[in-house]
Amino acid sequence: MPYVEGEDRHLIYLLPNTLDDFVEEENPVRVIDAYVDSLVLDELGFQVYSGTQAGQKPYRREDLKLYLYCYMNGVRSSRKMETETKRNIELMWLVGKLQPDHGTLSAFMKNNQAAIKKLFKEFTLMLKGFGLIEGQLVAIDGTKLKANCSKKQHYNANIVSAKLEYIDGKIDAYLRDFLVEDNRQKKQEITEKLEVYQERMHKLQVIQQELKETGEKQLCVTDPDAKSMKNNGKHEVCFNVQTAVDSKYKLIVDCDTVNDVNDQGQLSNMVQKTKQVFVINKLQLWPIQAIITTLKSLTLSTKLPNS
Repeated sequence: MPYVEGEDRHLIYLLPNTLDDFVEEENPVRVIDAYVDSLVLDELGFQVYSGTQAGQKPYRREDLKLYLYCYMNGVRSSRKMETETKRNIELMWLVGKLQPDHGTLSAFMKNNQAAIKKLFKEFTLMLKGFGLIEGQLVAIDGTKLKANCSKKQHYNANIVSAKLEYIDGKIDAYLRDFLVEDNRQKKQEITEKLEVYQERMHKLQVIQQELKETGEKQLCVTDPDAKSMKNNGKHEVCFNVQTAVDSKYKLIVDCDTVNDVNDQGQLSNMVQKTKQVFVINKLQLWPIQAIITTLKSLTLSTKLPNS
């Protein structure tokens, strides 16, 4: 039996397929397209350009469509989004083969953060109108998401003091070697190492001063908003993400990202945010641990023998 052969990549078609032929009728990308086209972006707070002024942004609402599609498919980097526009057929269909660069995509998110938050609430209300969210019972819980930050770039007062003490010892040792060394080349090598350690000491002193001035207990150089938190039994540089989930289809009602190292004080914050989404006084809001405890008690009670 012969092998199944593919088509010749240089074959020319008399009637070529359209992009629409490659996207099925029930493909979720069509939902994104229809939903974004139904939005009045300027009323939501998005930056909308008239199309008549010179030097303005060249895209309309394609950036938003692109972001929604990529987030649904686990693509969060603006550079990876740019790559997807050049190879992903569904994305080509969605944005009409436009290829915004990563700088444009990054600026879109930076300039429309408040509008995107408002859009999330509007989408939640739409789901509620479809009956997908009841709003009768909402579970609230938090989770730690690891930040894109190395532990070596995380500092607190103790870490800075220990590193400064270590560097100070190394500098003293190199100075002693420099004084007793007669070889010119060796002295040059020691001088270069001294310059490296002096530069490191200066950076640590700047961080130490910043901690004192701001009153913060810790600092992440590459991601200042992240904090060291206990996650899965070990300390990692993370964000604390709080979510409120509806009980009917387990859809997220609202969420928030904070850098508090624990969940204390976040329950009331999420309750207020969820109440702003639902204008309902009888809405039940339970922390997830309370739900687990209740379920355990119900399980135990069903196992008890009849008296």
